Amino acid sequence: MKQKKLSIFTSKILYFFILTFFLVFLYFIYLDSFNKENISKAYITNQGDNTVSVINLNSLKKVKTINVGVAPLGITVLQKKQLVFIGNVGTDDISVIDAVNDKLIKTIKLHTAPLSLTSNSEETEIYITDWFKNNILTISVEDLKVSGSFKVGKTPSGVTFNEKYQYIIISNRDENTIEIYDKDHKLVKKIKAGAHPFGIYSIDDFVYVANVYDDSVSVINLVDWSKYNFLVGAHPYNVRVHNRIAYITNTVDDTLTIFDLSSKKTIKTIETGETPENLDFNFKLNLLVNTNWGGDSISIFDAQSLQLIKEIKTGAQSRSFGDFILH
Repeated sequence: MKQKKLSIFTSKILYFFILTFFLVFLYFIYLDSFNKENISKAYITNQGDNTVSVINLNSLKKVKTINVGVAPLGITVLQKKQLVFIGNVGTDDISVIDAVNDKLIKTIKLHTAPLSLTSNSEETEIYITDWFKNNILTISVEDLKVSGSFKVGKTPSGVTFNEKYQYIIISNRDENTIEIYDKDHKLVKKIKAGAHPFGIYSIDDFVYVANVYDDSVSVINLVDWSKYNFLVGAHPYNVRVHNRIAYITNTVDDTLTIFDLSSKKTIKTIETGETPENLDFNFKLNLLVNTNWGGDSISIFDAQSLQLIKEIKTGAQSRSFGDFILH
């Protein structure tokens, strides 16, 4: 009888340990999944060594280097679909990276050099500026194939998408214009910008474009098509806007200009690494990140205080022309 009770007791203990082990196992699986889903990453195209650096913005460390095509430059990150599209100007193709495991899953041949990339708000279509043939190419995200193209102005450089109006907006560098197309790829408006407009951004009722040769940014109102320019540092390359504050990279000055769009005054100028080109935000982590082409690095700032947190070495000639942060 005692032996039987002991056997029952032993079985219960064994059952308890098995159940505990199983629950702990499930907990760590959940924790790992939770952590993966909540990690923010910056994808940095390194044009000089044909790679993409993956930066964990939670730990502020480089965690992976991915080999892509030759001379990667442009980029766009699809937040919902967890995909990263990279434009390789040396091999005339697009590298597609699965952002869940950071692996290359597809190479899409274009037969022309891709410069800048963006997507529509539904993440169903990618738009690519075709610098040499004055086209915008489109890629179907579902099929991961080129789905069409449409003619634009001379040497299209930057491209952005305005979610409010569903506009595709392009800067044409060598004719100093901005072109605005609707979702059916029909021209809505063509407007003069400054000298050599390049990096471009649009949110709400406005378009912002960095004019490289006259050290300015053009601001275009999408409601009444009015426009004004404001001066920044030497050879601005790109611009981002948040809460009516504009952030501009100045490639010759190695600085960022911080400009208040409401008062139309410069708030601050901050130093970056060598030859800053592109920038992006993660507001959940309160971070502003810019790429340094000449410094082979990125600079990470506190988005509120604008104090430098860290400079991280990435790869040769870091660029990331487009949206490069996975939130």
